[in-house]
Amino acid sequence: MDRFSDFFRGNMRPTTGNFLDLTVDEVYKVITHINMWPMHFDETKKLRLMKKMIKYFIEKEDYEKCATLQRQVDELENYK
Repeated sequence: MDRFSDFFRGNMRPTTGNFLDLTVDEVYKVITHINMWPMHFDETKKLRLMKKMIKYFIEKEDYEKCATLQRQVDELENYK
């Protein structure tokens, strides 16, 4: 094999679960720390995403993140 292929074979092994974890964690940070949303996300889409993320974090037993997201869900639902 050439060095290029060897590099990717040795260093870039796909880890779907880990990638999903990293992605959800990044979205969590953006939502909770920066409060940035795509422009086309209305309150309904925001609520739907946050509720799915809460279920995800419950499965991961990361209850602190669940509580943070739930507070934001409560705020959005009360704002409506």
